[in-house]
Amino acid sequence: MKIWKYLALLGFIVPAQLLAAQVEIHNPWLKETIPGSENGAAYLTITNVGLEPVAIVGASTHAARLTEIHQHRMADGMMVMERLPQLTLQADETVVFQPGGYHLMLFGINRPFKPGDTVEFILQFNDGNEVPFTAEVRSIHE
Repeated sequence: MKIWKYLALLGFIVPAQLLAAQVEIHNPWLKETIPGSENGAAYLTITNVGLEPVAIVGASTHAARLTEIHQHRMADGMMVMERLPQLTLQADETVVFQPGGYHLMLFGINRPFKPGDTVEFILQFNDGNEVPFTAEVRSIHE
């Protein structure tokens, strides 16, 4: 009887895993904190390896009070930064978070980031899935 309960439970778990956000995260990093700053930025490359679109709807880290998805873009001849409520990745799409483009904006960092430090993050997706990753701090001179 126990085997049937186990198999029934497995039947509910497997489909949920198949529906979860299927993404790969590569090269995550943060800039070293600029002296006197209470904010920071993190960068990465993310690929949707699934068959359906997924949307990043949030991000978090214990290293900052608040983490948001941001984008730099040109508006009326000026570079502006704006918060994105979500960022959708189509199937097989890769998006690069880099200086001057998409990034994770960290507000109210707990302590300055120094080269070689690591910071844990979690990306939240519209399907309820969360994907953790670790980013390394790089010098502002790189």
